[in-house]
Amino acid sequence: MNEKYGVHFKRILIYIVFSVFAVTILYPLFWILTNSLKTNKEFYANTFALPEVLNFSNYVEAWKSGISMYYINSLFVTVISVALIIVCSTLAVYAVTRMEFRFKKLIFALLLGGMFVAPQTAVLPLYNLLQKLHLYNSYAAMIFPDTAFRLSFSIFLLYPAFVSVPGELEEAAVLDGCTRFQIYRKLFFPVCKPAVMVCLLLNLIYVWDEFTFALNFISDERFYTIPVGLMSFSQALYTNWVVLLSGVVLAVIPVLILFVVFQKYFVSGLTVGSVKE
Repeated sequence: MNEKYGVHFKRILIYIVFSVFAVTILYPLFWILTNSLKTNKEFYANTFALPEVLNFSNYVEAWKSGISMYYINSLFVTVISVALIIVCSTLAVYAVTRMEFRFKKLIFALLLGGMFVAPQTAVLPLYNLLQKLHLYNSYAAMIFPDTAFRLSFSIFLLYPAFVSVPGELEEAAVLDGCTRFQIYRKLFFPVCKPAVMVCLLLNLIYVWDEFTFALNFISDERFYTIPVGLMSFSQALYTNWVVLLSGVVLAVIPVLILFVVFQKYFVSGLTVGSVKE
């Protein structure tokens, strides 16, 4: 009986801990959302009260004030960067898991070694390189560094999924006359889809929120992405907090929607390859 009560107590304790953890994450989002629907007068009167009337005009004003341009820039940079990351990382993982060539282990170690390089430490050399290549202050100044710095993590994430694919499937594909690229495209890519989707989602969130490269390699507001745009937004609207908070909500919405849509792939994608038969 005591053992039964002990199990119930542990379960209740776990629920309490995770409930507190959830509140600490969700309440700031709730606070931002509710205050973005207030007037400035309500905001300064009491930031913790609920809005008397839902004021959606703040979102219209935020969109017209520049968020729309930052959205387009972020969308373009994110789509191109994530597409390059997925293609390059899956091809690299396929090569190191299914092909034999000289110095494979050394090359694989170098590919993973990129995870130990912080983006902040590379800002100065990248700045000089982009200047010499005439890529500074352009979309490429964000796309190429984002792609390069996410390859190591993506390869590390995808490796267990690719290495867990049975060799018999690959042999059957070879007997059917498939080329290397066809095996990669028609066999490995579909079989490893959950891991690829997790890789896509995590990289999408990273690139969408990336701040360091966008801040240091872009000087023209025409190329600002959402993080840098919101920083300049806050300087221009330092007294109009409700419009600024509306811009923050608009920036968060796409990531939340994508996470909800792809959540079914998240657990399966992270655990694929963890169990060996």
